[in-house]
Amino acid sequence: MKLLESYSGKELPKLETERLILRQRTADDVEAMFAYAGLPEVCYPAGFPPVDSLEAERDYFENLEKKELPSGYGITVKGDDRVIGSCDFNHRHEDDVFEIGYLLHPDYWGKGYVPEAVSALIEVAFTILELHKVEIRCFDYNKQSQRVAEKLGFALEARIRDRKDAQGNRCAELAYGLLGSEWETRKENSQNE
Repeated sequence: MKLLESYSGKELPKLETERLILRQRTADDVEAMFAYAGLPEVCYPAGFPPVDSLEAERDYFENLEKKELPSGYGITVKGDDRVIGSCDFNHRHEDDVFEIGYLLHPDYWGKGYVPEAVSALIEVAFTILELHKVEIRCFDYNKQSQRVAEKLGFALEARIRDRKDAQGNRCAELAYGLLGSEWETRKENSQNE
């Protein structure tokens, strides 16, 4: 991961990975965000209903600035500035424990973009924000999110049975966690290989 700008204290810095640019979303991106946030196959597995209108997506975007979390990223493929997904800190459990969430347009599934983007967000979490821990939560039927968490070294910490998803279906919620110390060890081990 390469920082392309400095951290302002609110907006996370623009990042470059091997194939992606992670950047701040703007009002100009709302239509591209709605292109995936309005899809049931994207939103229900992520735990919420699809956004029902472009105006609702615009309202969501405008309210992002009011959250007490660092802003997240729009995911773009190098050479194309169109936002194809997002990765964010979507919940603060404590001052130094944040939960990560992500969405990606289905046209880009299966290319490894989410693990690449989330890996960069994790590096920001532990190096710039100096968090103690990051977490990912997903439903047991969301095999893609489970693979992302496992690939990035998260440990399954809890299986919360008989929850309801956004469609009212009973399922288990899985809670994954990654400590900063575990991330540092994985990073050191990968550099020594």
